[in-house]
Amino acid sequence: PPPPPPPSSSSSHPRRSTDPFAALDIAREKLADEEAKAARRIFGLLPADQASELLDLWNEFEAAATPDAQFAKSMDRFQPPNQNLASGGGSWKDYGVDLNRIEARVGAKIARGAPGLWAWLKPKIKRFMAEN
Repeated sequence: PPPPPPPSSSSSHPRRSTDPFAALDIAREKLADEEAKAARRIFGLLPADQASELLDLWNEFEAAATPDAQFAKSMDRFQPPNQNLASGGGSWKDYGVDLNRIEARVGAKIARGAPGLWAWLKPKIKRFMAEN
């Protein structure tokens, strides 16, 4: 039989049909449930007092409920844009991601807990976007 036709794509990239951020929006609630279930399972392997303490810390991080958790979230979000910069655009190019999307998805989270890091990173991203 002949091969199936290629999937239709609204993306400008021929190999990708969805924006990873849009896909994440769709799956966010399911992902959060799966991560919470995994965290309970993993922390459940520990002695009860350690499991409880670490699960509380994990929940604090996930909710960005304290300044420490907000800073930790900022660090978690800081690495991917740096990786994209170091790799010549990486998934930004694959998915046609622009500065507005980066600002909305990671910029706000970085700035919330580490505004100085976002102030340092944003011009680098802007420069990259202007040159590519």
